[in-house]
Amino acid sequence: MKAVELLQRMVLSSEAAIAPDESGYTLNIAGVYQDWVTQDWATQTCFLATQRARAGCVQNSWFNINSLGDPEILADAVCAALTADVIVVSVYAADELPLDLYAWFDLWLPRRTARGGALTALVGVAEPSDSHSARTFEYLQAVARKGQLDFIPQERKRPVISPASSIELITELASATAQARQKLYGPRYDVYYHRGFNE
Repeated sequence: MKAVELLQRMVLSSEAAIAPDESGYTLNIAGVYQDWVTQDWATQTCFLATQRARAGCVQNSWFNINSLGDPEILADAVCAALTADVIVVSVYAADELPLDLYAWFDLWLPRRTARGGALTALVGVAEPSDSHSARTFEYLQAVARKGQLDFIPQERKRPVISPASSIELITELASATAQARQKLYGPRYDVYYHRGFNE
């Protein structure tokens, strides 16, 4: 089964039965994302492929766009894109995407010659959709065209966090961190944390 067909079935129907072929073919997926929300979109999109394929038949390489400024990570991400059957880009719609994402595209696109595959774009958009969405999809479609990749676009609802919910989220994170530290240091965590170990 071709990588493009597998991805299309995976994306369009969560009920699709995806079975690997009997030739030992490995599906290589390389993806980039902006944060934990966009990472979740990407991994959910590829979940069926990794769950339904025979063990060892799917290889995933995921990279946080914010880490692509590190030359070693960028090199790994470029190599992953060069050998991927499916490239996943999970981002928020914007007039200008992160600069490191452009650098990543510029490095692997010219070197990916005569290799089929697909680029799936998971783009977080506001409601109602604005001009940012169109520009982001147009740019990613141009990338797919240049790389001779099938283009599979998908919109995702961009989460809206109000100031009140932001405070609640920070409070929850602080509480979870405190509980984790208390489990690590034991019942005297409060004394150690507030007074210091050397007192």
